[in-house]
Amino acid sequence: MNIAYLKAESWDETGDCGFENHGPSTDSHCRPFVHGYADVPYHWHREMEILFVLRGRFRLVVDGQTCEMNQDDMIIINADVPHNSTSISRDALICGVHLDVAHFERMGLTGFASRQYLCRTFLHARSFMNRVAPIKALMSRLILNQANHPEEALVRQTIANLLASYIYRWIPHDKVDAGGTQLRSDSRHRILRIMDTLGGKDESQHLGKIAEAEGLTVSHLSRLFKRHLGIGYRDYSQNIRLDRSAEELRSTDDTIGVILERNGFGNPAVFYNKFRTRFGCSPAEFRRDQRALKPQSMLTDKDSAEAQRVLSQHLAGIAKAAELAIGLNGGKRQIVLSAPHNASLS
Repeated sequence: MNIAYLKAESWDETGDCGFENHGPSTDSHCRPFVHGYADVPYHWHREMEILFVLRGRFRLVVDGQTCEMNQDDMIIINADVPHNSTSISRDALICGVHLDVAHFERMGLTGFASRQYLCRTFLHARSFMNRVAPIKALMSRLILNQANHPEEALVRQTIANLLASYIYRWIPHDKVDAGGTQLRSDSRHRILRIMDTLGGKDESQHLGKIAEAEGLTVSHLSRLFKRHLGIGYRDYSQNIRLDRSAEELRSTDDTIGVILERNGFGNPAVFYNKFRTRFGCSPAEFRRDQRALKPQSMLTDKDSAEAQRVLSQHLAGIAKAAELAIGLNGGKRQIVLSAPHNASLS
């Protein structure tokens, strides 16, 4: 089973969310993953991302739009679209697949990379669940693997091709808006500059100074920040200080009182409450147990077993999914012979 987690290192300029694959090696054009409770930072990538909630719920912000997702929900996040998750329930299990759209366009899916797929099950009628059931079946086979079988790599390549073909045939889409893409890019880089500023060690940086440097009003910058990250400036800045405090608890022998004051928490009660909310334990417990900083999200054996159980149920639909992806499933379609048929008969 492929299990992925988020690296604890800070976000880098590539915009990659940092998922690492712990399953058998796969081609870069298709990367499946599973993760549990985690905060996924603001990022984007060239691949299409398909997310499927196995258990629990979480809030995803996609290109400035907040998406509340619950168990069994699915979303397609199109390539190069900024997104992040700001809150995930403690029992959450999410699986996903990254598809390199440029690769599949080169393989013959004309226009695949320029389409904006419309797949958010929480916005569609319940009947749309039938449309995404084959995607869940194919994703399940990508995540559930048989590493000791020599043909597994070929099987996974085949399943990835079927998944891309099914999306291409059956999921509604819009044409890409070139103007919107440019606007998104400009806005994205502005947000990244702000994040870099807030992530610095200079505690004198306040929203007013950042707004002035960006040529914006404080209210405009606040709205921009909330729209893109799904979290207010105050909460985001506070989380940075909490993460810094947690790192100092792990790497220094300073007292908790010294650490909270150094990171701008004047009220110990507020610090203890916010710290427990973010890390699920008290500062003393965090230091004693050497717990890992978020956004790392390792799955327990129990989580892994539950993910396998749910995915195995969806795997039952893989034959129907393959039939639909291939396209020769009945109906009035134009079908011709692609094999040589002009050989003389003896």
